Amino acid sequence: MLVFAALAIWLTFFDQNNFVYQYKLGKQIEELEKEKTFYEKEIQLLKEQREALNTDEEMLERYAREQFLMKRPNEDLFLLKEE
Repeated sequence: MLVFAALAIWLTFFDQNNFVYQYKLGKQIEELEKEKTFYEKEIQLLKEQREALNTDEEMLERYAREQFLMKRPNEDLFLLKEE
């Protein structure tokens, strides 16, 4: 029983791969998997937007106007900043 207790204490606190370290690694893996899911969704969204820009002229014009502040020669451009 004493050997088992010593082994349990050793594995819990002193070993290179102790239980506390394994728990922290598990939490880190969960966070990284959440980030992976988020970035996979973002990549899919960007692919869909790229496809829309390559096929739809109106979408391309809208994107240019919104992102690069482009305008036609006879138009006025007003910028509204949110505070």
